[in-house]
Amino acid sequence: MKAVRVPKLDAEKVRRFAERIGAKDKSRLIVVRGEYVEIPIYEGYEDYFRDYEIVEQENPVFSKKTDIYEILKEKIPKDLWEFIPRRYKIIGDVILVKIPEELEGFKHVIGEELLKLHPRCKAVWRDKGKEGMLRRPNVELIAGWGSVTIHRENGCLFKLDVTKVMFSPGNQGERMRMAKVVEEGEVVVDMFAGIGYFSIPIAVHSKPKRIYSIEINPDSYEFLLENIELNKAKRIVPILGDSMHVTPEGVADRVVMGHIFCHDFLPTAIRALREMGIIHYHESVPEAVINRPIKRIEKACEELGKKVKILNFRKVKNYSPGVLHVVIDALVY
Repeated sequence: MKAVRVPKLDAEKVRRFAERIGAKDKSRLIVVRGEYVEIPIYEGYEDYFRDYEIVEQENPVFSKKTDIYEILKEKIPKDLWEFIPRRYKIIGDVILVKIPEELEGFKHVIGEELLKLHPRCKAVWRDKGKEGMLRRPNVELIAGWGSVTIHRENGCLFKLDVTKVMFSPGNQGERMRMAKVVEEGEVVVDMFAGIGYFSIPIAVHSKPKRIYSIEINPDSYEFLLENIELNKAKRIVPILGDSMHVTPEGVADRVVMGHIFCHDFLPTAIRALREMGIIHYHESVPEAVINRPIKRIEKACEELGKKVKILNFRKVKNYSPGVLHVVIDALVY
């Protein structure tokens, strides 16, 4: 779990900045170690604190208020403590939590305790993962009621139904980064727009000429339309369909490929660019083959007679043990 290590004199300034951009991990306490202070942050925000040391907290101090593990130890037999979830997601006023099969008989207890911890929330859903290319959530209601919510993040509103579409708070830093890198007057193609994960922040915080937001999942597309209205994002042109077939060609200064299993779409992304442009390519990659995303981009460009320069290679978050979610910024010309 990441933290920013800063001198005491800078601590208040950095804390306020971390809270303002949504980087501060509220489940952990700020810790003083000698002349330094460790401010806990979510993964994916490291680049915002380049002036300071980022440390890995092996023994973080959790806030009593949000330490579900300590609370559940009083409700669950000791031989099952190792399976108690320590983390969960809050999306709007809905909680998502992963519960192993070993705690099947305690799922409702876990749900009720989470609602007690977060009285502003209305429901707790058990997260069983995602299904298929459309990444449909597999969830189960274990406490409370309701699945439609509005999530607020970095000045943007995202309406969604957690039973129909996914939302990853862990990608928040990357969503905000994209809003900062897009330059005024650019045309952007968002090939896997979902409910507007990248398109909405870009439209709200940047001044692009136009954003083509493509989504194949009808449920996600309907929420994309609602989120365009909620955020008054008039620069977004929504497109329902398969990016492989409906992506406009030769129009983009920048292409966002936010799906982590989309390497087959690289030629389509390259053709969407003007003579020169930038592709932001996401991939889930084992650390053992960490250069695979770059090789895939280089191969796709070579086959289309294009050159490429890798501008940035960064980790978004851990996807699973030994597997990283990374993004590559590639200049294609």
